[in-house]
Amino acid sequence: MSRKAPTYRLGPDFPIKLDAYVERFLEQGFEFFADEFHGLDDYLAEVLSSSSPETLRRTPKEKYLLELISFGIYDRLNRDAFNAAAKTLIVMPDCLALHNPDCEKVDRPHGDVCKRCTGTCQVKHMVDLGAKFGATAVFAKRAQTEQLEYFKEKLGGDIGAIGVACINMLADGMRTAADVGVPTRGVLLNFSGCEHWQDKPCASEFGLRWLESILIEKYGPRD
Repeated sequence: MSRKAPTYRLGPDFPIKLDAYVERFLEQGFEFFADEFHGLDDYLAEVLSSSSPETLRRTPKEKYLLELISFGIYDRLNRDAFNAAAKTLIVMPDCLALHNPDCEKVDRPHGDVCKRCTGTCQVKHMVDLGAKFGATAVFAKRAQTEQLEYFKEKLGGDIGAIGVACINMLADGMRTAADVGVPTRGVLLNFSGCEHWQDKPCASEFGLRWLESILIEKYGPRD
């Protein structure tokens, strides 16, 4: 007698079906995002033949696609809860300010604060945009759980976050935020210029309009 399955039931042919779907997912995914991933094979070939100690550079191309789709799904799942949260925290990566060696950001134990010291800095534009919507913007800390818990308490408990990060970091950060009870949306970097991925670091790049669209959806347009 078979028991009633409360959610799903895997049949004897499931491993074969799953393997076939994963194969199709990878093939179609890399075809669909061919423009975005066009340099990935050459990059990985160069990295694997080098002696670089940076293990992140050896991330398999399949992981890029997996984390990209994971981000997209988490972003959808968190959308309503994020929009309903009273306050917003924007968490930015240090690599967005790498082009400015004289960055005047203020060191804080739970997230460095931008001083808006340079008019051409992407971080300044991000902080200015956040301020228009009443959002708090800070640089990310490695101790992400502690950072989110701190701002959750500081901002009154009912907060949503917008993470800005590269493909291989953003979905993982959203999973961490979920553990803390902070619904998170995100903006992917257009490319990552930090030392984890490049021998000669440069400023990463992101889409300010993407960030603005998330804030407008939650708060409505601002002048």
